[in-house]
Amino acid sequence: MKKILVADDDESIRYLFKEFLQTKGFEVKEAENGFEALMVLSEENFDLMILDIKMPGKHGLEVLEKLREKHKELPVVVCTAYKNLKEDVEIIGGENTYFLPKPIDLETLEKFLYSIV
Repeated sequence: MKKILVADDDESIRYLFKEFLQTKGFEVKEAENGFEALMVLSEENFDLMILDIKMPGKHGLEVLEKLREKHKELPVVVCTAYKNLKEDVEIIGGENTYFLPKPIDLETLEKFLYSIV
């Protein structure tokens, strides 16, 4: 079973992702901020990460930059309502980083996931 880490400060967004992804056969772990996401990543291996940008404590771009130091191959889907950050995400994240704007269309997310994982 593929494991996905969902990092988003909005509990309802994490719940939506978790419920949707579990119905598609994925195991899902959640992190409510950037610090927690990095902690979970240091303890477990994942097949994919879904990352919000605007989070308290540690900004998503900081998480992405730190993540790439140790997990260059981990696919990361950055989901944010800030469409103007797409270039920053691509520069910092490099390969295996994908941008998906909010609000998330779950059908698009599903197609996107199966092309990545």
